[in-house]
Amino acid sequence: MASFLQTLEQRAPALWVEVAPPRGANPEPLLKRLAALKGHADAINLTDNALARVKMSGLVFGSLIRTRLGIPVVLNFSCRDRNRLALKSDLLGAAALGIDAVVVVTGDRIPPGDAGGAAAVRDLDAYGLLAVIADLNRGDTGEGRAPLKTPPNLVAGAVANPNRKNLGHEFEMLARKASAGARFIVTQPVFEPVIARPFLEHANALGLKTVLGILPVKRESMATYLKQRVSDLKSASAHLDRYAGMDEALVRAHSMAENLALMKTLAGEVAAFNIMSGGGPSLAIELALEFSKWRKDGVL
Repeated sequence: MASFLQTLEQRAPALWVEVAPPRGANPEPLLKRLAALKGHADAINLTDNALARVKMSGLVFGSLIRTRLGIPVVLNFSCRDRNRLALKSDLLGAAALGIDAVVVVTGDRIPPGDAGGAAAVRDLDAYGLLAVIADLNRGDTGEGRAPLKTPPNLVAGAVANPNRKNLGHEFEMLARKASAGARFIVTQPVFEPVIARPFLEHANALGLKTVLGILPVKRESMATYLKQRVSDLKSASAHLDRYAGMDEALVRAHSMAENLALMKTLAGEVAAFNIMSGGGPSLAIELALEFSKWRKDGVL
């Protein structure tokens, strides 16, 4: 636990890259692409069937990343798909595989009629799962039996959205997550320092390390989708409008420059940056490598 938390306490912010596991059963193409991050990324943050779309088990893919690439893994755990027994089993499995940190997420809603009519499980909510992780770390499985002989030592995190208009409600949820055992917070993508700073101040006051979400935009259609379809980013409409009428090459260049400037501005105020690969991993990896160069050269 100490080694993971120490990466969030360094002078220069830690660097995470968030990716979804492969869609099929072949991990090789994505592993090959992620190999470029060796020596640069402090962690790969793996999503858990994000957008309610089936992907390879993050537990399995995370194990491959650790053994094949030697990059630490932060694993998202969704309350949507598994009951508490399955969640506890997978948490113990993650610890056995050397995964030190997990991010508790509620899980995106399953659209009506999708997934063959599948229904969300939601046996636990985010607060309940944070409490379960705290119990497991103490050796308590909740079964009234003797404590585990070898309990896990997992660092638990949660998610938050600094873009909300009603930050008061967001801060209330943040306090509840801290009380339930969260040690760090991974945010939705932020595009402006003025949006990030009130959130950072409040998270710091609660003793939470902030891993700030960074989302490079790949093309105009992606910006339009984020603006129209992702309710959590409504307040970022003005930023996303900047990409209107740009060709893909210009969008990529503009987004790279904007994000690097944002990361440089906030480098002394965050524990880590989580570069998200919403437009595919290529641009996220490119941004991560450029930021890593800045960090190694002592520019930050």
